[in-house]
Amino acid sequence: MAAAPNLPLSAAETWDITIDSTYTPSRQGIIVNQGDQINFENESGVDIIIEFQTNGSGQQVYPPMNLPVSNGGSNGFTAPNANCAGNYYIYNSDVTPPAQLSGPFAIQVGTGAMIVTVSGSFTSPNYSPETVAVPLGATLARSGNLQMDTASAVFAISWLKSDDPFTPPITQTDGSSHTVTPGSDLTTYTYYGGPNPNENPAGGKVIVQS
Repeated sequence: MAAAPNLPLSAAETWDITIDSTYTPSRQGIIVNQGDQINFENESGVDIIIEFQTNGSGQQVYPPMNLPVSNGGSNGFTAPNANCAGNYYIYNSDVTPPAQLSGPFAIQVGTGAMIVTVSGSFTSPNYSPETVAVPLGATLARSGNLQMDTASAVFAISWLKSDDPFTPPITQTDGSSHTVTPGSDLTTYTYYGGPNPNENPAGGKVIVQS
C-alpha cells in the first residue's frame, strides 16, 4: 500500500498595518488565519501602545493585551492557533498616563466572534462593551462575526432603522455567532436590548470596518 503523500502546509501570511498621523490604521478591520503574522508600523509621530480589549470569555487575540510600538518603528505578533477575535485602541505612550487616540479597530482570527454581554433590566440594559468593531470580510464564509450573550434573562434585540447587518439577523441575545452580511455599509449600527428602543435611547453600537 502506497504511503499517503506529504501535503505542504499553507504558508502563513503577513499583515502590515500602518498607523498614520491621524492615528488611523491602514487596515481597520481584518480577518486573518491562525498562525498569520500581524505587524504594526508606527508613522504617527509619537510612541504608541496597541491596547487590546478583553473579549468576554473568548480566547484573546493577543493575551499580553498591550503591544508597544515606538515612533518610526514596528512591532507585531503571531495570531494564535484558535478561532478568536479582538478589538484594540491606540494610545499615546509619550504622556502619563497614556492617552487614548483612536479605536476600536478589529482583528478576527478564523471564524472567531466578538462578544457583547447584555445585562441589567429590560428597561435599562447595560452593554459590555458598549461599542465593538467587526470586520466586513469578503464573503459569507469569510466575514466578521458577532455574538451576543446575556448575564441574566434573554433580551430581545432591535436595530435603529431596522438596519441589522448580520446573517442570520440578531433578534435576541442567543449566545450564537452571527456573520456580517457581505456588502454591508462600513458604518456604525445602533441596537437596543429590551422591549422598546425608546426606553433606552443610548443603545449599543457595532462598527463594521475593512
